[in-house]
Amino acid sequence: MLNNHTFFYDLVTATQEKWLAQLMNNDALRKGILVAVREVQNDFGQALLYASAGFVRNLYWDYAHGLAASTPLNDVDVVYFDEGNLSKKQDQQLESLLYEQLPGVNWSVKNQARMHQKSGHVPYTSLHNALSNWVETATAIGVRAQKDNSLSFVAPWGFNDLFDLILRPTPYFADKPAIMLERIQQKGWLQHWTKLSVKL
Repeated sequence: MLNNHTFFYDLVTATQEKWLAQLMNNDALRKGILVAVREVQNDFGQALLYASAGFVRNLYWDYAHGLAASTPLNDVDVVYFDEGNLSKKQDQQLESLLYEQLPGVNWSVKNQARMHQKSGHVPYTSLHNALSNWVETATAIGVRAQKDNSLSFVAPWGFNDLFDLILRPTPYFADKPAIMLERIQQKGWLQHWTKLSVKL
């Protein structure tokens, strides 16, 4: 039986997902990108592919700041989890398929089953686990379009920090604040989205 806290949490999460889905569906570029990822997913037929990071995060930040136009996407991070094939070649093949769908997008595909090597972590066990070890909670979100055009999200730390405009390190990076602070400075987030706050 669900307790009141769990019920409230699930209700809030469902509402946040619904709101993000509405923003996605109102953004022609992102909607087209999700369709392209789904088409490649149909051909790939293995691990699920999610558009992630700034693809989701920046959309809400733009909305919350009332920007008239969406901030241009430097790239589109597509993530998946496939322990059976850790080669970079598979990532490159998926990128090629995505470029065929939308050649004007700068695609970046990464199998998260391999990315623990870059971060010095123990091997990840799932896409959810991999994203939970990203630097910021608000970045650790992925989305994909299902066959019925509904959207499915993966968000190991939920959506609260995203909706509250908070930049907070995930637990793995909590004792390494310099890494997140350097990212914030390099990317100019606080200058572009002035309502953001940093919580260490």
